Amino acid sequence: MTLMIEVEKKQPELERLFTNAITGKRLGHAYLFEGARGTGKRALAEWIAQAVFCENGETGKPCGQCRNCRRLNEGNQLDLISVEPDGQSIKVDQIRQLKAEFSKSAVEGSKKVYIIEQAEKMTISAANSLLTFLEEPGIDTYLFLLTTVKENILPTIRSRCQIIHFQPLKPEVMAEAFREAGISEQNIGVLSALTNDYEEAKRLEQDEWFQEIKGKVWTWFNQMVNRNPLAFITVQTDLMPVLKERAQVTMCLDLLLFHYRDMLYISFGHEQAAVHQHLIKAYHALQSESRYLTQQIENILDGKKAIQANVQAQGILESLVIKNQTIK
Repeated sequence: MTLMIEVEKKQPELERLFTNAITGKRLGHAYLFEGARGTGKRALAEWIAQAVFCENGETGKPCGQCRNCRRLNEGNQLDLISVEPDGQSIKVDQIRQLKAEFSKSAVEGSKKVYIIEQAEKMTISAANSLLTFLEEPGIDTYLFLLTTVKENILPTIRSRCQIIHFQPLKPEVMAEAFREAGISEQNIGVLSALTNDYEEAKRLEQDEWFQEIKGKVWTWFNQMVNRNPLAFITVQTDLMPVLKERAQVTMCLDLLLFHYRDMLYISFGHEQAAVHQHLIKAYHALQSESRYLTQQIENILDGKKAIQANVQAQGILESLVIKNQTIK
């Protein structure tokens, strides 16, 4: 997928916003792009850079054909500089080097663009060092900070940037992207519910652990809907042995949530909204009241909050089974 097509498909409203900003000469010096992985933050930052450098940029969009556009597509645009974490963080020396680049003349022309990936991983020293640029930006110099968690960025940094929120991708856009990435039809629904990033989706589809936990959760879900006492034992014998990390427990709860949510959609006649289209007949066979489904969805969401609060995973899963048995 080319840069222009990716931006048009993933963030058409933001494409229009920045096209107008460029043609109206209102492009700001510092932006904070905030949103989930795979929503097109990097693609839009590069698209804006391409528009800035484009030799035929009167329309506010990159032409994709001129020398500068081609060089950026090939990764050879010397006035586009990227920074990403060195190990677990972005260190102060990386920002100092970036600031040194700020002070240099542009190689190809008068404009320079800087992109900082995973900006929330800047150390305090690195973030404070970056403030110099934000307080005194150079002419024709543009900075894009990309993050999935803007709250983890210093308020002094946030206050000096224009914050742009990236909406989750539309289901049809994600489905098309996943098909192009080779994701099987059976997995498109659940993977698009878990991630906007088709590279991550491909990794999950090929992950043996993911396939195993999907099967175990389906069994557990059936036991709970049928109020089978074995559901409590399943937590100890089937689930806990394969749930080693907090992220895996969260994934387990998400997969369980999708089954209950699919059942609720079906109970209201919205089968097309179900994540697991291939399980529609199986869901119909289970037949549960919407009141029960809604209560259990709330219980699962409470369980996800408890995981984030570092409550013991086994206790959370066992509590779900106990609450499930007492729902009227």
